[in-house]
Amino acid sequence: MKKKSRDSEEKLNIQTPAVAEPEEETYSLEDIMREFGGWSKQPEPEPEREPEPEPAAPPEPAPKPGNIPEPAPEPKPAPVLRPNFGKEEPSKSAADVMRVAASAEAPRQKPSFKLVDLSGDTIPFQTVREEDLQEPETKTAPVEMPEEPEPAERDPRQVRAEQQAEKRSQKRLKKQEAQRRKAQRAAVRAARREEPEIVYPSPQEACAAYAKVGTLRLRLLVTALLTVVSAVLLGLSQYAIGSLDLTGNRRLFSVLMLALLLLQCVLSYEVFIRGIYQALKLRFDLMSLLTLMVLVSAGDSFFAVSQGRAPFCTAPSLALLLALWSVALERKAKWRTLKTVLSMDHPVAAAKEEKAWHGLDCIFRREGSLDAFTAMLETPDAAQKVMRVYAPAAAAITLVLAILSAVYGGGDLLWAWAALLTAALPCGGFLSCCRPFSILASRLSKTGAALCGWRGAKILSGECGIIIRDQDLFPAKNIAINGMKMYSDLPARQVVGYAAAVVQAAGSGLLPLFEELVKNENGRRYTADSFRQYEGGGLGAEIRGDVVLLGTLPFMRLMGVHVPEGTRIQSAAYISVNKELAGVFALTYAPSAGTRSGLHSVMHSSGLTPVLATRDFMITPALVKKRYKVSADRLEFPVVAERARLSAPEAGADGKQGALMAKGSFLSFASAVSGGRLLRRAVHASVAVSLLGGILGTGLVCLLTYLGSVEAASAVNLLVYQLLWLLPNLLITGLIGKT
Repeated sequence: MKKKSRDSEEKLNIQTPAVAEPEEETYSLEDIMREFGGWSKQPEPEPEREPEPEPAAPPEPAPKPGNIPEPAPEPKPAPVLRPNFGKEEPSKSAADVMRVAASAEAPRQKPSFKLVDLSGDTIPFQTVREEDLQEPETKTAPVEMPEEPEPAERDPRQVRAEQQAEKRSQKRLKKQEAQRRKAQRAAVRAARREEPEIVYPSPQEACAAYAKVGTLRLRLLVTALLTVVSAVLLGLSQYAIGSLDLTGNRRLFSVLMLALLLLQCVLSYEVFIRGIYQALKLRFDLMSLLTLMVLVSAGDSFFAVSQGRAPFCTAPSLALLLALWSVALERKAKWRTLKTVLSMDHPVAAAKEEKAWHGLDCIFRREGSLDAFTAMLETPDAAQKVMRVYAPAAAAITLVLAILSAVYGGGDLLWAWAALLTAALPCGGFLSCCRPFSILASRLSKTGAALCGWRGAKILSGECGIIIRDQDLFPAKNIAINGMKMYSDLPARQVVGYAAAVVQAAGSGLLPLFEELVKNENGRRYTADSFRQYEGGGLGAEIRGDVVLLGTLPFMRLMGVHVPEGTRIQSAAYISVNKELAGVFALTYAPSAGTRSGLHSVMHSSGLTPVLATRDFMITPALVKKRYKVSADRLEFPVVAERARLSAPEAGADGKQGALMAKGSFLSFASAVSGGRLLRRAVHASVAVSLLGGILGTGLVCLLTYLGSVEAASAVNLLVYQLLWLLPNLLITGLIGKT
């Protein structure tokens, strides 16, 4: 029996099937291994492939009876192999090893239970290798990527077309970039040209500065007298008048003319100061060219006295007179403009908004501002800008021509340069802007309006429309009710209240009239719950559940309201309640004298289109034509929605301010707009005439100096030439006060 138990212990790790004996009690493998000391809790290894079963050992021969065999030595239990999951075993000391060996040799106690053959339930323990723990890689069939199809051969013409399109695109981008840079440079140059010469902190200080005239008027008067005397001396030195022949005193007269010129230079010190200042700032303008001409003429006059010829003194004297006059006119115009502006309690601005209606720029009225008014007033005008280009060019060209005439023509260099400068200086250029601006400022101040200088005239110019509202054409005092008649069972005060509510919702110019009617009839006041405007010339609203229509006779017919035959009045407002005629108000529209003048100036201003932004359904182009006798062809009459938008209080809020008005009357509005546009045209025409005279004079005198014709290019002829070209400038700049 003892031998059998040993055999059973040796067969614990052998997977040979055996027939188990019936057991009284069952024990688990864990209890058995714990009993034999071969169990230790370790993480269960992953299931391994079972090794092939070893061949069963041959059974031992049964012992012979009577012979008791000696007990065989008890076999040592096989060491339990624990799986090592990649962790190193800790090193053991010698004492630990001896302790384990002693425990192995100690005799084991017999178990108190019956052993059962569990060879079919045992698990073989084997050394776990690291490569066995790795999961076998699943071999998948390689995925074959589809090959990229070979590109089809492209048409050479298509390739060339694409290359050309790409080149064109690059050229277009480069061109756009160049245009953008060019626009930026132009904007910078324009900003520099628009810089004001003087910036005052406030309009009050600017007005006070321009009011200090001092001795300017007196000096201007004396300069005019000295110019006349110089012209008389020049005539006496050249021509004999009847029996009076003073040509023998030419040298004396030349000395007197030179003295008068020097005295005028002292009296016109503002001109020289401004000319030198602009030259030092590299803004060589007409004042600088005049200063150069006076210096060269004065230098030539010393040689003229010794040579016995008439000097070029009278023409520079005339130029000094015109330059000093331009200074006086400029100060007067700005002072009057600022005085008008400062007298405004609540200024109204004439502002131009770009593309306000169907791509057309429109001029509105909105609340004015004095913040930038002074800076706009000091902006250089068109004449100053043009002369800043012409003056340095004229100075350089005349010097070169004088040198050439002296070298090749054998003439005097100083004389030739003085003659060329005298002919090249456009005297009318001094009055090109200041004179019409002064006249316009005086005229606008009478209507309570003021133009924002040259910049304001530029803003209000161009192709644009001017917005005209109900009150502009027919003020409230020019509209009257001749009578009214009721046609329904509704009380008159209710009908009048309904009409006033509809007019109020529309914002029509008839509101003051119906407000007065409600007051007189002791009518009730209502509020429109919903409102609508119709293209047919009428208004609609819902009041207390009633549908109210107010409009003309054609509108009532269009809406299906029955109107009796005897009540068909053309100039009347019809009201219906729930499509039943309720009343008729006979209206009279009387023309206004101020509106007639304003319409006349607007209609005669080229490029300015009147746009009727009216909310009164009675005001149409036909009515305006009938009452004011104007052509309705130029009148623009937008649709109802556009008229309401253009006449809204916030319309034109983003526009640029061009003029200011003390009151929003249409006469002031129209005068400021048309006056600014006329000023711009007058300045352009005057500058063109001045430049033409200077260029022609330079060419003519160049030819005479080259030929050495001193008699033809004399001081008298040059003075007459300047006077002849001055007359057109005086006419052009004076016409602005006649329109």
